[in-house]
Amino acid sequence: MPQPIGAPWSPARPTRLRARRGSLGALGLSLALAAGTLSACSSSSGSVETPNLKVGYVNGLGATTFLIGMSKNYFSQSGLNISYQAYNTDVDLSKALKDGSIQIGLGDYTSILDTQATDSIAASVQVIGEAYSSGDDTIGLVARSGSTLANEQATTVADGIAATTVSVAVPTYDSPEYVALAAWAMAEQSPIQYKLGTVHPVTGDPDPADTAQQITTAVSSGAAATGVLQEPYLTQALETGKVVELANLSSGTAADMPVSGYFALTKFTDANPDTIATFDAALAEAQTTGTSRVSIENALEQSQSMKSDLAVTAEIGNFPSTVVPATIDNVLSLMNAAGLSTGTLSSGTLTSSGTTTTTG
Repeated sequence: MPQPIGAPWSPARPTRLRARRGSLGALGLSLALAAGTLSACSSSSGSVETPNLKVGYVNGLGATTFLIGMSKNYFSQSGLNISYQAYNTDVDLSKALKDGSIQIGLGDYTSILDTQATDSIAASVQVIGEAYSSGDDTIGLVARSGSTLANEQATTVADGIAATTVSVAVPTYDSPEYVALAAWAMAEQSPIQYKLGTVHPVTGDPDPADTAQQITTAVSSGAAATGVLQEPYLTQALETGKVVELANLSSGTAADMPVSGYFALTKFTDANPDTIATFDAALAEAQTTGTSRVSIENALEQSQSMKSDLAVTAEIGNFPSTVVPATIDNVLSLMNAAGLSTGTLSSGTLTSSGTTTTTG
């Protein structure tokens, strides 16, 4: 849990429960897989229209169950021959979807569905599967340890950000981190103006791990007064002792916020309904791998950036097995409140092409 606002800073995040729970509807990991393409082959393609699928993903939290599913041959056993590739950012992923380099992309809702983004594909895609949603304290606002902000009340920090006296580093304006920040600031009665001058997105084309490192460095060096981090990078940063958590941003209206999902161009889903249905069925099986805490910790420990003592303390979110229209409408609402644009998008328009949904 985050340290109480106003409490003296301590050199590490409060120790979390380390008991290995048998079941957990959550998962957090950025697997250190090569960006090269791997394949899972099947001797029979069944009735699917496109048995050979290319899937792209941004290497972060939401990709883990897909990667585990690939390793367990869930997709190949369903008659799909999938090759997959990691992309640094959602911008890169969107370009690959648009030009046909991939047929399915796993990326952040807030980025893929931002209609005002350059070369946006939001109006041309369907949500074919949910990947990851935030859990309690999986997105946090941090400040440099020992700084005056470390002992400030949440309302004071929010006021400072809104008044441009407190700078904050975020991955991008259309990132889940920024949307969660905006929702928190609004709850603190200090709404943030979109593209406020003291909100600083990370520059360049770094992957999620490098982005988090840049934010942590900016905050710990004083280049930015605060920063927003998402797990597992939040725990990693806090355990260094260089930063302290000021506020839990995955709370209030941003609690259980949908973070990432699976997207395909509408023209592809229209032409390949059986392929999408088969992919969704295998994906649902893969999503269940997020219910084992032991498996999650083992996976975290296999990454290059997560040690075993951090794996057992990182807070992790949830991996839904079906598309729930209400969750899509929720993230669209949060995006609009943060200043992003979603145009005429809704759960209806984004799941109108045969996506299996549930209202529960």
